[in-house]
Amino acid sequence: MARMIRWWIFLGLGFYLCGILTVLPLSNSLQWYRPQWLLLFFIFCQVAYPRQFNPVIAWMGGLLLDCLLGTQLGEHALVFAVVCYITALLRPRFLLRPLWNQVGKISLLVCLAQILILWFHALAGQNPHTLLYWMGTLTSCIIWPVFVKLLQGLGHMMSVAPVSPRSI
Repeated sequence: MARMIRWWIFLGLGFYLCGILTVLPLSNSLQWYRPQWLLLFFIFCQVAYPRQFNPVIAWMGGLLLDCLLGTQLGEHALVFAVVCYITALLRPRFLLRPLWNQVGKISLLVCLAQILILWFHALAGQNPHTLLYWMGTLTSCIIWPVFVKLLQGLGHMMSVAPVSPRSI
């Protein structure tokens, strides 16, 4: 029971910190370089804690992010649920690769999320007409190894579940 409570505290704390990083004010020129913090957190949770985390939790987190950002309700919810489902399917391949080699899979997952969000924006008539839109994918891939190490340290500090260095 205590382990499950610690897990929910870890999930809430991670969501809170990634939400803050998502809405942190940046200059207009740096907005394009913002990583997909919450998506990376959900991918990490899906790979590292598959028994506790599932796409339904990612869907609820996406609804909360939609409310936080003021976007169309369900936009990020659908994207996060789809990406977490694909991550669950790819989990064995994640576990076989070293951390630096996972960056390719992360780039594909974040690109898929960016394409789905771009599709939603195109349907609403808010299409960004610049290639800088894809810079968030690049920065997400660059920070993935550091982000994973920080989350593993947080999970170990909170005694959520033993995460070995080879598990993700």
